[in-house]
Amino acid sequence: MAHIKMSVTVPEDIFDEIKKIASSRETKVSHLVTEALTDKIKKVKEDAFVSQINTIFGDPEVIKEQRKMANDIATSTNIEELPW
Repeated sequence: MAHIKMSVTVPEDIFDEIKKIASSRETKVSHLVTEALTDKIKKVKEDAFVSQINTIFGDPEVIKEQRKMANDIATSTNIEELPW
């Protein structure tokens, strides 16, 4: 993976915390920042995905279809035949 050097401005207290954490983990500040950004990007993508799912399942037509499907499954399934 290629690496790109960038300049970022952060508050001094945040920088001090980053340096302390990196030192305690015996790692470079750049590795710690990369890890934090990776986690943040993952969370943003997950949140966007959940939002899309919520939008889809908030659609009245999808809700209607899901209820119909659930009802069809419930009425056509003999629970005595299930392997539990």
